[in-house]
Amino acid sequence: MNKFLIFVTRSPFESLNGQTALSFCEAAIKLGHEVSQVFFYQQGVQQANDFIQPAAGEQSQLAKWVIFSEQTRTPLNICVTAAIKRGVVSTEEAMSNGKFENIHPVFKAVGMSEYFAAMRLGSSNDEVSIKCIQF
Repeated sequence: MNKFLIFVTRSPFESLNGQTALSFCEAAIKLGHEVSQVFFYQQGVQQANDFIQPAAGEQSQLAKWVIFSEQTRTPLNICVTAAIKRGVVSTEEAMSNGKFENIHPVFKAVGMSEYFAAMRLGSSNDEVSIKCIQF
């Protein structure tokens, strides 16, 4: 079995990276592998923006991530620093700065250390091969 850490760096309206990452995650799990987390960084934090509405006839990438996370219990983490820089605001940030939160509740704003900690955990287990993939 392989364990995957997925790193998404593009917004949902900038490229198909998010959709490709989601398709990869679904296929990996279907084949018996584990996706230990999906980490959204740089413009990828926009994937968590609950205020983004798809145009008529377009599918919501956010809704797809929500369904995936709820069905698989895969954590969807976003870089808190990248999110703040791009106006993607968590509940905690909204409360401390008088802003409106716009991160969908299935996503969690965390530091980069969460991603690196997952890398270290995977490397300490000889039975599991850890793979880090950037989209």
